Amino acid sequence: MTGSPLPPSAGFPFKVAIGLALIIAMDTFVQLFWKMAAVTLPETPSLEAVGLAFEQPLFLLVVGLMICQLFIWLMVLGEADLSFAQPFFSLSRITVCLASVYFLQEMIAPAQIVGIALVCAGAWCISRTAYKTARGENAPP
Repeated sequence: MTGSPLPPSAGFPFKVAIGLALIIAMDTFVQLFWKMAAVTLPETPSLEAVGLAFEQPLFLLVVGLMICQLFIWLMVLGEADLSFAQPFFSLSRITVCLASVYFLQEMIAPAQIVGIALVCAGAWCISRTAYKTARGENAPP
């Protein structure tokens, strides 16, 4: 692959794009809800803290979202190569950072801004490649 865009005959992978967008959005909510639930737990780990976690609606929501995320991720991997999909999943690091500024009043450091730019550049480079490679006769399924 020379890094050129997908050939017109390949078509736009709508299922992959929608799945990745859902994964990124869900991961953003998972991380925010996880933080909001975790700050209410005792600081020292104990069996009591585990019990308290399972009594929290936010923690149960996080578990449910993670299960949904798993099934969507499996659908995406059925349509695209892991080497294509995984770097796009890293875009959730950006959405989590930006959402934590807005919802949790956290600050973004200059190094984080550089990291966001690098992640965006990497995702752009990967978007220029084929989302599913052709398999040869001897390739594993």
